[in-house]
Amino acid sequence: MVSSMLLVAGCNDDDNNEKVEVPMIPEPTATTVVDVAVSNGSFTTLVAALQATGLDETLANADGNFTVFAPTDAAFDLLPEGTLEALLADTDTLSDILTYHVIGSKVDAATAISSAGSKVEMVNGDSVGLSLSGDNLLVNTVTVTATDIMADNGIIHVIDAVLMPPTDKGMPTTNIVETAVAAGTFNTLVAALQATNLDAVLADESKMYTVFAPTDDAFAMLGEETINTLLANTDVLSSILLQHVVMGEVDSVTAFTLNGMEAETVSGAKLPVSINSETDSLMIGGAKIVTKDIYTTNGIIHVIDAVIVGDVTVPEPVGNIVEVASQAGSFNTLLIAAAAAGLADVLADESATFTVFAPTDAAFAQIPESTLNALLADTEALKNVLLYHVIADAKVMSDGAVAVANSENNKVTMANTQMTALSLSGSDLYINASKVSAANVEASNGVIHVVDQVILPPSMKGEPTQNIVEVAVSNPDFSTLVTALQAANLVDALADETKSYTVFAPTNAAFDKIPDDALSALLADNTALTNVLLQHVVAAEIDSVSAYAANGKAVDTLANNDVSVDLINYTESTNSASDEVAYDAAGQMLVGGNGSAKAGYTLYVFDNDLGQASSTCVDACADAWPPVMVNDEMVDNIQGLSVITRADGTKQAAFMGRPLYFYAQDMAPGETKGDAVNNVWWKVSLPQVALQVQGANVVTTDIYTTNGVIHVIDTVITETLN
Repeated sequence: MVSSMLLVAGCNDDDNNEKVEVPMIPEPTATTVVDVAVSNGSFTTLVAALQATGLDETLANADGNFTVFAPTDAAFDLLPEGTLEALLADTDTLSDILTYHVIGSKVDAATAISSAGSKVEMVNGDSVGLSLSGDNLLVNTVTVTATDIMADNGIIHVIDAVLMPPTDKGMPTTNIVETAVAAGTFNTLVAALQATNLDAVLADESKMYTVFAPTDDAFAMLGEETINTLLANTDVLSSILLQHVVMGEVDSVTAFTLNGMEAETVSGAKLPVSINSETDSLMIGGAKIVTKDIYTTNGIIHVIDAVIVGDVTVPEPVGNIVEVASQAGSFNTLLIAAAAAGLADVLADESATFTVFAPTDAAFAQIPESTLNALLADTEALKNVLLYHVIADAKVMSDGAVAVANSENNKVTMANTQMTALSLSGSDLYINASKVSAANVEASNGVIHVVDQVILPPSMKGEPTQNIVEVAVSNPDFSTLVTALQAANLVDALADETKSYTVFAPTNAAFDKIPDDALSALLADNTALTNVLLQHVVAAEIDSVSAYAANGKAVDTLANNDVSVDLINYTESTNSASDEVAYDAAGQMLVGGNGSAKAGYTLYVFDNDLGQASSTCVDACADAWPPVMVNDEMVDNIQGLSVITRADGTKQAAFMGRPLYFYAQDMAPGETKGDAVNNVWWKVSLPQVALQVQGANVVTTDIYTTNGVIHVIDTVITETLN
C-alpha cells in the first residue's frame, strides 16, 4: 500500500509538476497489560484495585516487562464478605497483594510449566510456588485457567482465585512447644508430646523443625478409646507424632512446590503432599492444612485437621465388631437388624476386615416406627441398607477417611456396591448427610465409626421414560416452575434428550414465598426470569451422592453463576438465654428458644402468608396463633432465620422468609396440635442435617429422567455467589 501511494505521488509530480504531500502512517498504539485487562471485561475488580493503588500507571508503562497472574471478577467474589471493601480502604495492604500477582519479567506458559516444582519471586518480594495438577498449572493453590494473553509490555495468565502473600516471619519469641501451649487448641498434642518426651525435642532451639500440628478437634476424631490406647503405648504414639515432623523450615510456599511429591518425616515415613485444586487446599498425608506459617524460634507450625496415623499399627482391642458393638450398649437396634438380615455372623468373622459406620439407637429412633418395622420384615431391603454402612475388606481409620474427604475423588464404594460421599464441614466428618460423632472404635476385625443418622441408599436410576419437562408437567407441585419455563422459552432446552442436566426444582410453595408483586414482575421480565431459572440448572447429571461430595464447594450453573452446596447441621445451632427460636433435634422441628416465654413449644407457618411480604395473621388470628416476637433486628442462631416487620411495626421471627407462630392450644412443649389445622398451618419440620444449595433446602433427591435428574428444593434461588 505504501509503495502504491508513492507511485501515485510520482505520477502526479510528472504530470502536474506540483508537490504532493504523502500522508504519514501513524505508529501503532501500544497495548499494555492494563489496556488488555480493561478491554477484556472480566477483570473490572482487578482494574478498580489497580486504580485505587496507582498500580494501573505502573502496569501501563509501555517500557515495562510484566507477567500478571490476573484474578477474574469471579475470583474476587470468592473473598469473604467485606474483605474487598476493607482492602480498597487499605491501599498499602492491597498494593502488597496486587504486586504478589506480578513477576517483573515476561514468563510465558511454557516457561512457567517448565518451572513447576520451584519458587518464583514476585514484585512484592515474596515468592509463589509453581506446580502441576494434571495438565493444569498451579500458582500456590490457585489454578491458571487461561494463559499467554499477550500485551506489548507483558503477558497475562488468568487465575481462578486471589493470591494472598505468605505470612512474614517477623521476630518470633516462643519455640514450637511454647507456641502450641499458648494457642490453647493443641492440648491433646501437647499431652502426647509430654507423654513421649518429645516436648523437649521440639523445644530445642538449636534445631529447626516443621510441625504439622493436629488440633484438639483432629485428635477427638480418633475417639477417646484410641487416644487412651496410644497414651498407654508411647512407642506407637511416638511413631505417630514423628510422622508430623519434618527437619528444617518448610514454609507454605516451599510446600506448594512439593505438590505431587513426598515429604520425608523424622520417623522416616514419606507423606504425600498434594493440592486439592477444587478447594484450593494444601494437603499432607491426606490431612488438610487449615492454617499455615505459624513461625516460632525453632521452626514453623502448620495446623492440620486430622491426625496422620498412616501405616503405624495401633494396638487392637479384644472383640470383633459385633462384640464391641454389643459391649457399647448403644447399638441394640443395629444388632437386631444385623441378626434379622443374616449379617451378624458376617460382621463377627475374625478372618475378614470391615469398616462400619454404625448408627446408634437414637439414630434408628429418628426413622418412623412403621418404616423400621417394614425394613425388619423385608430382609433383602434391610440387608441392602445395612451393607450401605459397611466398607468391606478395609480398615479405614479416621485419618484415612479425612484424607478421602479432602481429596478430589471423595466417594467410596460400600459393601452393597453403591457409593457414599465423605466430606468435611469444619472439623466434622460426614458420610453422605450423616455426621461421624465418634471415630475409631476399634475391633479385632476392623473399626467402627459412630454416626448420628441411618444412611439410606440413594434411589436407583432404573429406566426412566420421561424427560425433565415431562416429569415437571406431570407433577402438580411444579406448575409454577413449568409456567416460568414456558415464559422463558426454556421448555425445549430442558426437554432435549441429547443433553444431560441437573435441575434444582423449586416447588409451587417455594415460588409462593416470593411476594406476589415481585413474582409477577419476575414472570414478566424474560431476561431476569431466564437468568433465575438457569441458576437452578447444571449441565451434567449430579446425583445426591455427588451433591453430598460437593459439600463446602461451589457448582457452576447454566447462568454462569456459582451456587454453594453445603450440609447444614441444625443440631449444632445454639439456644442461648436470648434466642427466641431453637431447633429440637428429637422432634426434628423448630421450637421456641430459651429467650422465649414459650421455650420448647412447637413453631408453625401459615400458608396464607405465602406471596406476602409480611404476616397476614392479625387480630383474632394472632390470638389463636401468637406470632414469635423478637426484641432486636437480628435472629441468626439458626441458618435461614430472619426478621420481618408486622403491620403494627413490631418484629416477628421468620424462617426461610415465612413468619413463625405458636399455637395457643399447644399446652406443653413438644405438642403439635396445630399441625395441618385447616390444611394451612404446618409445623416447621427440619432434618437434623440438610443438604442445601445456595441456602435452599433439598427436600427430595434423585428424581431421575431420560435426560438428567431433579432434586426438589424449598426456596427459589435468586442470589448466587457471583
